[in-house]
Amino acid sequence: MSDSPLHFLRAGPPPPKVCLLPDALFFTRAISVAADTPAADVATQVELALESLAPFPIAQLYYGYYHPSGATAALIFAAYRRRVTAEQTDLWNEADLVLPTFAALLGAPLAPGTTLILTHPESLTAVHAAAEGPVQIFTTALPAATDEASANEAALAAAKAELLRMVGGSTTVLDLATLPIAQAAASDGDFTFVAGELNSRLPATIAANLDVRDKAALVARRRGLARDVMFWRVAVGCVVALLLMGLGEISLSAGRATWQKVRLVQLAAQRPTVEKIMNAQALATRIEDLSTKRLLPMEMISVVAAKIPGLIRFSRVVTDAKNLERVTIDARTDNSGEITLFKTALEALPEVAHAEISSQRNAPGSPTTTFTLTTTFKVGAVKSAVTTAP
Repeated sequence: MSDSPLHFLRAGPPPPKVCLLPDALFFTRAISVAADTPAADVATQVELALESLAPFPIAQLYYGYYHPSGATAALIFAAYRRRVTAEQTDLWNEADLVLPTFAALLGAPLAPGTTLILTHPESLTAVHAAAEGPVQIFTTALPAATDEASANEAALAAAKAELLRMVGGSTTVLDLATLPIAQAAASDGDFTFVAGELNSRLPATIAANLDVRDKAALVARRRGLARDVMFWRVAVGCVVALLLMGLGEISLSAGRATWQKVRLVQLAAQRPTVEKIMNAQALATRIEDLSTKRLLPMEMISVVAAKIPGLIRFSRVVTDAKNLERVTIDARTDNSGEITLFKTALEALPEVAHAEISSQRNAPGSPTTTFTLTTTFKVGAVKSAVTTAP
């Protein structure tokens, strides 16, 4: 029977890509650290310690350190870069974490006096939880294998006994049957390893310090990963938003017919009342206009006539009740140059919004020029003339 299509969802995320390096490549040291030292200062102290302890410049080392929060000591481990092969470093580009094999077990809850033994193809490693300070790391090489299985088993047992003698003070010994294997972690950035029945959990902040790759490259890689995670979350948010909008549109479409029908019924029921209100409002506006606004033709002509040059004469005046602020005057003059002066004089008046000259023409064989002057006053600028009885 084939697996369900949703099997990958039940299985959860895949385990992270971890590159475990042979323990024999690294030397380890423990340095004292004040309990309240900031994380950035701990990294600086580690670099200073490596510069004084290592026979090579720090730029030629792959190194990392283990320092849980509040600990008074840090475990440093470093390897000479030339001892790491190109085949090993080629695997690092796609790895989420690169560290010595023993470092994968530093997150295991070990009681003081407990010693873990890891068996590599060519070496043995002992991880000893001391009563004080950080764990201690001991590494010893294995003798070359022979064709006799019994001889190899005897040599391995002797090497383990010698390693435990070198460690000293072991109250509990756990001889791990397998090397650590990375498991899927519950939180982003955390790492979980299993070796037999032993579980080791490394939080993201501690795992970052254990990584032995070039520190500048690690910083750039973590920034890129953070950017990718942000883009991924934005993309997921957009997809979720589109799905929600789609569901909302479907819901609206399903209820749109009923809603539209109800709306039309309400509009039909309210239309007579609305029309009655609008008619009453229009009538009230018309009554107000008739009572408060009047066409003032004489007053507008008086304003215009005050600026007439000597040769211009009016022949017809037209006003419109639909536009109470406009007066149109047909005029003539024997001096066409006065027309522009007349228009300019009118536009200079504070009451006038603008003046326009049109239909300007000369009579054949006559010096007389006829034109039409349309003057638009500003609203409320022309006042009614007040007369008093004698």
